[in-house]
Amino acid sequence: MKKILSVFLFLLCLLSLPFLIFLLFNSQGNGIELDISSSTIISKNGKLFNVYIYSDNDSIEDFQFIQLKEGHEAKRKISLTSVDSNYVITDWRDHQVTKIFLYSNRKYRIENHSNGDTSPSIIMFMTDSLGKPAYQMTDRY
Repeated sequence: MKKILSVFLFLLCLLSLPFLIFLLFNSQGNGIELDISSSTIISKNGKLFNVYIYSDNDSIEDFQFIQLKEGHEAKRKISLTSVDSNYVITDWRDHQVTKIFLYSNRKYRIENHSNGDTSPSIIMFMTDSLGKPAYQMTDRY
């Protein structure tokens, strides 16, 4: 009985090996970091397609979405001060806006939803008195 169980487990591991290799090498995560000095979102695992920025202020007006324009090439970095023309920025009403506006002295979250196969990566940061990212608070990958 032990021999049959051992053979069964061996075959199960052998058959699941290609699947595990596929998951390990084919899956891209949503890991991101924020370069405070340049106010730039940087993808750790690939390119950025869908990014959400919102504050903890419970104000619906403080939601902004950055999405890749159809037919354009995604980048690995997105500057919060001047978003590349390959992307469109929309607000909570789904109206297109020309730039990202961050309020002063407020806590913000950035969520990367670029790869739908994995959970979003979330980073939090605080803005200074001018509305620029001042420091990163936590990382959740």
